[in-house]
Amino acid sequence: MIDSSKHGVYLHGLPGEHSSSRLEQALALCASSCLDKCAGASAGEHPDAVWMRLYAASERLRLALHDGDAAQAILEIGSNLMGCEEMGIIGMDQTSGLTFLARSGIGTEHEQTLTVHARELLAVIEADEILLAQEEESGSAFCSELGITAFVPVWHDRKPRGAIVFYRLLAQRNGLDPADRELLELLSIFSGPSLFGERPDKASLL
Repeated sequence: MIDSSKHGVYLHGLPGEHSSSRLEQALALCASSCLDKCAGASAGEHPDAVWMRLYAASERLRLALHDGDAAQAILEIGSNLMGCEEMGIIGMDQTSGLTFLARSGIGTEHEQTLTVHARELLAVIEADEILLAQEEESGSAFCSELGITAFVPVWHDRKPRGAIVFYRLLAQRNGLDPADRELLELLSIFSGPSLFGERPDKASLL
């Protein structure tokens, strides 16, 4: 998980219920802090890839608040910054089932998986813990069986709302690296209010 004391980025502490302007401010602060870390690299030293990717992700989510394309932004982060070619955002429907809200690179076969394994997936969402197939922890074997590389629960206003599901990575990727894990944690914090919260007034961009 991202350690805010280690990284110097304001990621934790967002209240369960917060305004869109507060969310925008938190994302802006996160992006600014990451950019400062990149700029602070010594001469001849490449900026840390973790900071660069966190900056790109937080700034893309911030802009998405005003453009109303948070789902597309999350898919782009998974594709461009994590090299995930198959992923989806799932939401909880009125019948306590699961459905895809957005997807990239996956077909209808995954819809059947949501129906068949809805109870197990809902339990993971309610537990509010990121699961990685490559980790030796409870639930990881279940993810592997479903072809899931990473499963990120999405909450908003202290309620479970869905999840971001990362299936297949690009062939050249050899599992998730530390920067990927930081991105997953960032998404777990900001995706809920970005997807399900109110949109800010565009005047706040000025």
